[in-house]
Amino acid sequence: MACQSNNKQNQMADESEAIEIVGADSTGMMDIFAYEGVVPSESGKGDSIDYMVIITQQIDTVNGVYQLTQTYVTADGKAGQQMKSKGKKLFQRGTPQDKMAKVYKLVPDSGSNQTVNLWVESDTTVVLLDDQMKAPAKPDNHRLKAVKHHHKHHL
Repeated sequence: MACQSNNKQNQMADESEAIEIVGADSTGMMDIFAYEGVVPSESGKGDSIDYMVIITQQIDTVNGVYQLTQTYVTADGKAGQQMKSKGKKLFQRGTPQDKMAKVYKLVPDSGSNQTVNLWVESDTTVVLLDDQMKAPAKPDNHRLKAVKHHHKHHL
């Protein structure tokens, strides 16, 4: 009897491995992480932009997809226009300032939005880089923090 039950266990282990490989795009194999933060706009009028980034990728891969919502916030705190984009999330190693830096490149599917570069500062924070892939002089104002993912943020 013992031999048979061992065989069954072995079979089950084999099957579950096969399922994992076949179902690599199932939700169980996906990593979803989100970052949010408010960044001053470049107008200098005291207004700002609320960034909400949701990244979905298969576990153990470095590339995935993203959804980005940018909400314009006026100087007196009123939420205004929203811009949404989605596309590919690519991983890049190195910036002009730091060869070892880890960077998430958010490349929109539609050509109208520009690529957003996020420098991975720590496990819980990313910093928005400028078009030249350079970190801002005051990273505190351009930092997005990891947030627990809520499904209500789906685009």
